[in-house]
Amino acid sequence: MSSFKIYQDTPEPELENIYNLLPKTKPQVAKPPMYRSKHNPLKPIKYSTLKENAPSLGKKDFSKPDPNKFLRASTPSKRNPLKPIGNIKKFAYNKVPGLPKKALVPTKDERPVMSLHTEKNFITANAVEAILTVPQAPEVKEAPDYLKKEDYGKVPEYLAQVKDEIKQENELIDRFVAQQMMEYEDAPELCDEMDEEERAVLIEKLKTKWDAVNKKYQVLCMHTMFEGHSKIKKENFEKELDGIEADLAKLTTKGPVLISHA
Repeated sequence: MSSFKIYQDTPEPELENIYNLLPKTKPQVAKPPMYRSKHNPLKPIKYSTLKENAPSLGKKDFSKPDPNKFLRASTPSKRNPLKPIGNIKKFAYNKVPGLPKKALVPTKDERPVMSLHTEKNFITANAVEAILTVPQAPEVKEAPDYLKKEDYGKVPEYLAQVKDEIKQENELIDRFVAQQMMEYEDAPELCDEMDEEERAVLIEKLKTKWDAVNKKYQVLCMHTMFEGHSKIKKENFEKELDGIEADLAKLTTKGPVLISHA
């Protein structure tokens, strides 16, 4: 069925005919009549901002200016009719004493001096001049004598400050270590050392408790929480997990675990 449908949809090929080579005439389409507005285009537009006698848009019978009617010298302008006219000074150069005048522009009759030639070989002259020139000696700066400095052989002041800071830090460390040693020496009288078996059992119980609390916490986080009490439960679970992790960190540290009698 599919192949039959494909052959059925394909158009049949056009038969070869000599009349198909002739140019085909296009049918003439009748154009509609030109649109003409019912309003008078020569009538002035109402409420228009364009002035009728404006120099650009809206002016009728605009004529070009007459080139013979230009402003003459000392004639008032239409834009500045109140400008005073008269007592016009002729332009003159400012004569400054002591400064020579510039040379005048040469006239058309004055011609420059021409046909001047020289027999000097500039390549040879430059080579001879470069050979005979004495090279300039570089400026030699004297090396500074550090033995003549004012603070030569003296201990800088900042080294004394650094030594005092190091001394204070060492004293503070010694006091802290002595205090810790005194507490460790007094510890056997006030505390008992935990057995390793009891310690391992306690660590295993804490891990089991952590797994149980973490399971409840994970289940609670999977639900969508809209009420306030569920948020409080989540915070309580987080605090409990942090406390268990802190206890496990204390029990898993190296060294003996002391139990206080109090």
